[in-house]
Amino acid sequence: MYIPDIDSFLLIDSIKDYSGQSALEIGTGTGIISKFLLKNFKYVVSTDIDYNSLLYCKKQNNSEINFICCDATTAISSKFDLIVSNPPYLPNDRFYDKTIHGGITGIEKTIRFIHSSISNLGKYGHIILIVSSLSDISKLDRFIFEKKMNRKIINKKKIFYETLYVYELSIINLR
Repeated sequence: MYIPDIDSFLLIDSIKDYSGQSALEIGTGTGIISKFLLKNFKYVVSTDIDYNSLLYCKKQNNSEINFICCDATTAISSKFDLIVSNPPYLPNDRFYDKTIHGGITGIEKTIRFIHSSISNLGKYGHIILIVSSLSDISKLDRFIFEKKMNRKIINKKKIFYETLYVYELSIINLR
């Protein structure tokens, strides 16, 4: 289970002005972000592939949140106003930790999360996620462009040896 750190709090700070009917968090970990989403959304769903993380969240008295054990959004067909994720984003190096490593270039899991959640995004919804400067951001940006999505950096924070970016993604609505 991923323990909240600087990136989690940056994400919380970045979503404080979003509100609506429904929100989804992918990879909930301890549930801190989903718990925050309850302030501005009537219906909150959290997914995690780690069943123990979901058990932990339920024990933390988060009974208003709907927890689903699945990979990204594979078990969900609902639409959401906001989809949030602090995905594992570091490139793999000598060892592998599923809570922090996002693949060889660091963005493979992020791309999978985005790809999985596009069909769950409401017409005017947004996907908000953390991206690291240590990852292959150009590869991620190409994927976002190919999926015909808008990308906006809504927050960033320089820490130690990297910069964390908070991306806001939305579907380009062609009329």
